[in-house]
Amino acid sequence: MKNHKTRVRIGRAFGAIAIGGCAVAVATAVSAQNAAPAATPTITELTVVNYQQTGNPPTGPYEVVIEHDPGLATHTIYRPRELSLDEHPVLVWGEGGCAKDGLTFPEFLSEIASYGVVVIADGPPIGRAAGRGGPGGGAPAPRAGGPGGQARAGGPPAGGAPAGGAPAGAGRGRAGGGPGPGAGNAMVNGTDLVAAIDWLEAEADKRRSRFRNKVDVENVAAMGMSCGGLMSYGASKDPRVATVGIWNSGLFPDENNLNANADIYNGIHGSVIIVTGGGESDPIPDIAYANGKRDFEVMPPSVPTFYGVYPSVGHGGTYSQDNGGPYGIAAVAWLKWQLMGDTSAAGRGFFVGPNCGICGDSNWIVDSRSLQ
Repeated sequence: MKNHKTRVRIGRAFGAIAIGGCAVAVATAVSAQNAAPAATPTITELTVVNYQQTGNPPTGPYEVVIEHDPGLATHTIYRPRELSLDEHPVLVWGEGGCAKDGLTFPEFLSEIASYGVVVIADGPPIGRAAGRGGPGGGAPAPRAGGPGGQARAGGPPAGGAPAGGAPAGAGRGRAGGGPGPGAGNAMVNGTDLVAAIDWLEAEADKRRSRFRNKVDVENVAAMGMSCGGLMSYGASKDPRVATVGIWNSGLFPDENNLNANADIYNGIHGSVIIVTGGGESDPIPDIAYANGKRDFEVMPPSVPTFYGVYPSVGHGGTYSQDNGGPYGIAAVAWLKWQLMGDTSAAGRGFFVGPNCGICGDSNWIVDSRSLQ
């Protein structure tokens, strides 16, 4: 397939991210504290992040815009330029290494957004310096708004949201959505993902917000890669989280609390998708393979779970491939099914049924439980 350059207000992926202090995704995630958070850029108005993607544009029907909103300056928004659905589905995303950089996986997240999903990624759109973004890192930082610097994003103003972060009270979540793994470590206990849901829910009620009555904040996907997968587990108790995505990630048993993981698993009230690279016998093993496999094996039978292994890749997955590669295809199909009710071959039929799309792909090794 011949590549070409196209300007779609999205960024080129920075390649497979190193875990960056999270040697493996673990329930206690003590090592995640070593990941140095980047400074949050100071912005005062809603800003479009212009970025040039090399390769094919996203395959979905929606043009994608990336935004940095002063009301949630700690995060990056990927969304359809035209919010034309009655309620757009929502994904909150945690980065590998718990990196505070919303431009870590722009290929993958833009592909998802092109199908109508509003994506809020943890971390501002700062880009990563050479040598810090894993293999393929060192891409230039984005320019906000094009040659003129800052530019207004498409749509009305953000409704007077304050600069510098989420609104007061963000991150508390609702009753029943208590802290998850690593409760003493805000990096991985899910509070940053819950804060994104809180902010978007507040925006959906603001008269002048571009998100007013345009997003479904009652059925949200919480997903993440590696350390970001722990963040997703941490957010899974929130009653608004309908599905959880664990990508190149998984929990470790806690020898000091044998019920620690059970508490997390039992708190999940929606579906789960677990995707990893290959095991130790594969050419490029994923260091989170065993963790993801164990999660699938011990997940309560009551939790509908899909488990996929893509043996030809290691821990970095296919996020940096054109439109997120096979991971992007699987993520879109899962979200179309779980959040949009798509029962066609492009949604539910990709994962279940006699002609299951991913089941017939020899590049994948798959299993599932309680999926209907």
